[in-house]
Amino acid sequence: MLPENLVIAVVDVLNYQQKHEKMFVPARSFCALSLRFKTSGKYISKGKTYPFKPVSVCIIPAGVNYTRHTHEEEIAVIHFKTLNYVMDEIQVFNVVDGEKYKDLFAKALTLKYKNKVGASYKITSIVYDIFSELTQDIGFSVNQKDNRIVESADYIHRNFGNSQLSINELSKKACVSPAYYRREFNRVYGSSPKEYLDSIRIQYAKSLLETRCFSQKEIALRCGYSDVVYFRTAFKNKTGKSITQFLSKK
Repeated sequence: MLPENLVIAVVDVLNYQQKHEKMFVPARSFCALSLRFKTSGKYISKGKTYPFKPVSVCIIPAGVNYTRHTHEEEIAVIHFKTLNYVMDEIQVFNVVDGEKYKDLFAKALTLKYKNKVGASYKITSIVYDIFSELTQDIGFSVNQKDNRIVESADYIHRNFGNSQLSINELSKKACVSPAYYRREFNRVYGSSPKEYLDSIRIQYAKSLLETRCFSQKEIALRCGYSDVVYFRTAFKNKTGKSITQFLSKK
């Protein structure tokens, strides 16, 4: 399930035609929330196939490569970044009330094209409306068998700022052994608990760095790193850039 306190930043809103083709799409730095209007197709990513139908709502997470097989199609897309949550798997929702979602995407596109002051706030609100409707209509589910692992991931999202958070603590809260916890977590989320935790921390660190309101030491502490040197190392390992290099591009 997506956390109730999910924080996003809208990057862009687009409406365009896709050709009949097979196309590889490399990983991007933002997520894509899309609505397909007419035809069926499929995404293939990490050895899995995700079929979609007309009026399917699809979410492509940041950092995910995929191949798209589709017919000629009209598509509406909202690009956004998650600031306190890491999505790691494509999700396709075959909704029943397609008109409701068409209206929401159309409102976002209208606001984008009018480009009035304050439009970004309204578009962000529409994205939350879409998430809310999907949660009520279908629910955001993860491909898993053990709900204790999913609940543990939610706990990580709520407590990633705690520098004392450990695998032992998380496995105890899930009432499983550390070995089972690591194995099942990796199966469900495709990464180790530590990698998952670091991804959340670094994503939040990026958002704080971009404000230029906090020192690196302050950001390290807010993100759960008690040692600023270790924070800098973790940041470079995750992003491939030093903090200075990251900020120089902004």
